Amino acid sequence: MLEVMRWSQAGSVAVIALGLGVLSPTVLAQEWTGNIKQPQQASTAKALNLSEHLSRIGARFFGAWTCPACVRQMELFGKQAAVLVPYVECRMPEQRPNEAAACREAEVRAYPTWLLPDGQRKEGVQSIDELSRWSDLD
Repeated sequence: MLEVMRWSQAGSVAVIALGLGVLSPTVLAQEWTGNIKQPQQASTAKALNLSEHLSRIGARFFGAWTCPACVRQMELFGKQAAVLVPYVECRMPEQRPNEAAACREAEVRAYPTWLLPDGQRKEGVQSIDELSRWSDLD
């Protein structure tokens, strides 16, 4: 079972995940500012590790605020890990022109689309386990 402890200080939230008696690294995250619906479930330790890993390696999750599958994808990460997911909003070109340009450059045809820096891509909702294998976390 995962226990998540949170406290807030100066606009940021510190999250400590305790799972199976092992303390994972402390994750410092911003409050939710995403365009899509904020996940409601708590993050697992594996989801927290994956979101940090994806961000660190430069992976990107291309999605749209209007996309139900993108909401499902983000929900798999859970509330705490979702703020760390390297999300790029494709459907707000006036509000987020740089992100919309990145979507065009990446030739995103479906949401969600995951892209690694080496050009490997996956389309559709992916499990945490599949993303972990695909991104060489596992």
